Amino acid sequence: MASYTAQQAETALKPQFDTYAQAVDDENWKVVEGFYHPNGVLVHKDKESVYGNKAITAYLAKFAEGTGKSVATVTNAKYEGAGDYLIITADFSAKTEKAGTVNGKFLQIWKKEGDRHLVFHDEFEITA
Repeated sequence: MASYTAQQAETALKPQFDTYAQAVDDENWKVVEGFYHPNGVLVHKDKESVYGNKAITAYLAKFAEGTGKSVATVTNAKYEGAGDYLIITADFSAKTEKAGTVNGKFLQIWKKEGDRHLVFHDEFEITA
């Protein structure tokens, strides 16, 4: 099983992640759904989890409805990978319409499917 250097993992994942993040900011849920693996899981740490790309997208849309329009900034991103998996861990700060600034951390594991990677495990926590 091949492993990636941090630079190789970032080169492979960052363009996909950036497109995904823009779709989330734009609340383009059909595009967002296409980034999640059909068997993917979203975990809101210490709260709840949802299974499957359609349920994940519905959860994110509902969350966005509660916070209003938001624009997230990602910092301290670290990329790694091995075999069919690429991983990003990072901090985020989202300026939202209804909830002020929401800060947190996330971990995403992207699994290779055909010629691209899809989010297989997405875990986040709100820190402030």
